[in-house]
Amino acid sequence: MTDETSSGRPPTLSNTREAGSFCEGASREQPHTTRKLQLLSVGSLVLGVFEDEIATIAEWRRPTPLPQAPSAVLGVVSIQGRMLTVLDPLSLFGETTTRLGFPTGILVALRGDEQIALAIEVTGATLDLAMEDIQPPSDHTNGALCGIVQYGDQLVKVVQVKGLFPTALRGHDRRRRRF
Repeated sequence: MTDETSSGRPPTLSNTREAGSFCEGASREQPHTTRKLQLLSVGSLVLGVFEDEIATIAEWRRPTPLPQAPSAVLGVVSIQGRMLTVLDPLSLFGETTTRLGFPTGILVALRGDEQIALAIEVTGATLDLAMEDIQPPSDHTNGALCGIVQYGDQLVKVVQVKGLFPTALRGHDRRRRRF
C-alpha cells in the first residue's frame, strides 16, 4: 500500500482497541503485533484470512458432493494431493441459505487439521493488520468469525480458521467410526 497517514498507518484501517481476547494469535503482551491479512470476496461478502493460515490458492474445480452434507459443505476436492472439504462462505456467515451460485472461482486451501478449503470468487489486497485494529464480532455465536475490520467502505469479516468446520457442521452429527 502506498497511501499512508502521517502516523505511517494505512488510512483505511480503523484504529480500535483490544482484539487480543477473542482472536487466536493475538496477545495482550504484544499489542502492536501485525499479521498479513488476505482479502477474499464472494458475492457481497468480504472475508479476511491471515496469510499464514492459507496453504495455497488454487484454480476452481467442481467439488464432488457429499451425501447428506450440511448446506455449508459443497463437497470435496483434491488439491496438492490432499482431499479437502470445500465450504461455502456465504452459508457459513449467514449471507444466503442457497447453494453457491457462481460456476467458477477460486479455492483457498487452508492449513490445519480439518483439511478445508473456501470457495470464493476473487482474491483482493493483502493488508498488514495490527491485531488491535480488529473489532470484536457482534455475533458471538459464529465460531468462524474472529472479528471485524473496516477497510475503506468495506466491512471485512476476519475468519477464525479453527472455527470453520464446527460452524459448518452446526446441528449435524458427525459420522464416527464404531468398533
